[in-house]
Amino acid sequence: MSLNYFSLPFLKKQISLLKKESEMSSLSFQKLIIPFKEKLYNFIFKALNFSQDADDVYQETVLRAFKYRNSFKTEGSFKTWLFSIASNEIRSYFNKNKNLVEKCNSLDCENITCDVDNKTRVQDVYDVAESLDPKKRQVFFLFYYNRFSINEIKEITGIKEGNIKFILNQCREEIKSKLEDR
Repeated sequence: MSLNYFSLPFLKKQISLLKKESEMSSLSFQKLIIPFKEKLYNFIFKALNFSQDADDVYQETVLRAFKYRNSFKTEGSFKTWLFSIASNEIRSYFNKNKNLVEKCNSLDCENITCDVDNKTRVQDVYDVAESLDPKKRQVFFLFYYNRFSINEIKEITGIKEGNIKFILNQCREEIKSKLEDR
C-alpha cells in the first residue's frame, strides 16, 4: 500500500505532529524565558524612564522573541539574544515617540535628596541616571544594573566596544557632576 500524501488520515497525522512540535517549542521557550522575565522587564522599565509604556514594549519583546525563537543560535547566550530584541524594541519605541526623548533629556533631578546610607546613595545614582539620554541610560543600566559585560552589551546594542566604554565614562561623569551639584 502506497502512502497518499493528500489523504485525510495522513494530513491529520501530520497536523497533529506539527501541533505537538509547536507546543513543545513554545513550552521550551517558556522554560528558557522564565529566569529572565523580571530582569528583562526592569531593564525595559528603566530604559523607558519608568514609563507606563514599558508593559507594551515588554510584551512586544516577548512576542518578537517567541516569533523568532527558531532563529536563536543555541551556541549563543539566550539572555543576550533576548536583551538584544528588547534593545531593538526600545529603539523602535523612541523612534516612534521622538518627542519623548526630548522630555527624558529635560528631566530635572534637583529635587532628589541625598541621605547618608549606602542604599540611598545607590538609589540617588539610579535616579540621576534616569535623566541621561535614552542611549546612555540603556548602556548604563545594562552594565551596572543587569551586570552585562562590555562584550554582551556590544551584542545587545550593536554599539562598538570602545563606544560603550566611552558612553559609560560619560555616564559616570554626568552622574558625578549632577550629584555634586546637589
